[in-house]
This record gives sequence, C-alpha cells and structure tokens, in this order.
Amino acid sequence: TVRVWDASTGKAVHVLRRHNKLVLSVCWSPDGSRLASGSTDWTVRVWDASTGKAVHVLRRHNKLVLSVCWSPDGSRLASGSTDWTVRVWDA
Repeated sequence: TVRVWDASTGKAVHVLRRHNKLVLSVCWSPDGSRLASGSTDWTVRVWDASTGKAVHVLRRHNKLVLSVCWSPDGSRLASGSTDWTVRVWDA
C-alpha cells in the first residue's frame, strides 16, 4: 500500500492499494502528475497523482523491484530489481 499525504494537513489524500506485497520504492514524476511504485510483488505501477488511480502495471521483472526513478523530462521510468536488471520504460 502507498499512502499520499497532504503535508499541510497531515491527512491522507490517496491510499493506493493495488500491490500484492510490500512497496519498496516510490517516486514522483518531474511534473507531479504521476507517481511510480516498485514492489516485492515484482511489479512497477504508475498512478495518476490527482485521482489515485493506477494507470499502468509494468510486469517484466522476475524478482522484487528495489527502485523506481523518472527521467528528468518525465518521458521514461527506470526500475531496478534483484533479478539483476534495470529496465527503462517509455512513460
């Protein structure tokens, strides 16, 4: 589960519940419109930051996903896994 909090109020804005196991990494897109998360369920998920809805599920890793990070222009998303791969996705 990923929780998005309003820093000024301390209240949860969204609770993102589509991962089946622990989430190890999250990263905002440079423009703030999307959030990426990587999990021990071997998936990367991309979320719409304004609605909290999952917009993509990326399933090419064969082991847990340790990290996710957007490119500076937001056009790509990189994910690193314990399957010894780094994948670069078109965002």
